[in-house]
Amino acid sequence: MAWAALVVATVAVLAVDRRRYLALIFISVIGLVMALAFIHLSAPDLALTQIAVEVVTILLMLLALHLLPGGPPRLSGVTRRVRDGAIAVVGGIGTGWLAWAIMTRPERAGISRFHWENSYTGGGGTNVVNVTLVDFRAFDTLGEIIVLGIAGLAIYALLEPAARGAAGRRLRTWRSDDRHSPERHPMMFLMATRLLLPLALLVGSYIFLRGHNQPGGGFIAALVFSIAILLQYLASGFDWTDERRKFGEHALIGAGVLIAVATGAGALPFGAPFLSSSFGHFHLPLIGEFELATAMLFDLGVACVVVGAVMMALAQLAHVAQRAARHDDDGEPA
Repeated sequence: MAWAALVVATVAVLAVDRRRYLALIFISVIGLVMALAFIHLSAPDLALTQIAVEVVTILLMLLALHLLPGGPPRLSGVTRRVRDGAIAVVGGIGTGWLAWAIMTRPERAGISRFHWENSYTGGGGTNVVNVTLVDFRAFDTLGEIIVLGIAGLAIYALLEPAARGAAGRRLRTWRSDDRHSPERHPMMFLMATRLLLPLALLVGSYIFLRGHNQPGGGFIAALVFSIAILLQYLASGFDWTDERRKFGEHALIGAGVLIAVATGAGALPFGAPFLSSSFGHFHLPLIGEFELATAMLFDLGVACVVVGAVMMALAQLAHVAQRAARHDDDGEPA
């Protein structure tokens, strides 16, 4: 049933590609089915990541689509669309066949088996996915969070001048065709998000702390934190939430990268390679035995970068929408 929903939603996205909001709904259905597929294939980490990423990206895309026309212009003729469709079908079938061949190949002794057998003894964690990301492949993860931070800064650089020049003139004359709610901040939504904020932060902290041994980790926890903050912006407005923010997005991204690099450099004085991790088991009265790993600090850096990048994209999109909304309400440029 789920696979049928995936096929139907994919075809529906192609059929309604000129109706952006409807297409976005079908894209969210595709993301949900993919999360269910990961659960079916016994990949809870990927399922949690998929669901969290879907929520964050859909919310950010809704903010972006709010500033675009409801229907995009037709940029190509029938012949070109048929050609592009044929290329897409061939590419999709080829990629699907390659994925199927890799997932169904006979099990061999290789890098995956090495990670599986050495996850606990080498990284101190039973969650192979998280140990791989923050221990065995920490250098790759460090590069990925740096790229994510650069992407957030690029969004800032692209949208920050939106109020100036030709873009600013178009924004000042823009009028939304969407019908607005008569209630700027719906009371039920507002109160629900205020109550959910501490609960979401608690869940995110729990996911962060358990990530080394159970499904979770810094990336998933950061997405949960981001969703909690996104809901505050949506329910209470940008100004209300921004006034209560303690850390800026730039500082959060920079701090995350520095924490990750400092964690890796901490191994050098002990004669270990850069980004080598260490772990140990400790005992405290009433608490009992617990484990501490240096990879937790690296995971903290990952979480800071992810939250900073998401919040930077949100802040810039909210600023653009806010300028247009204020002009639409007051008849004066923001």
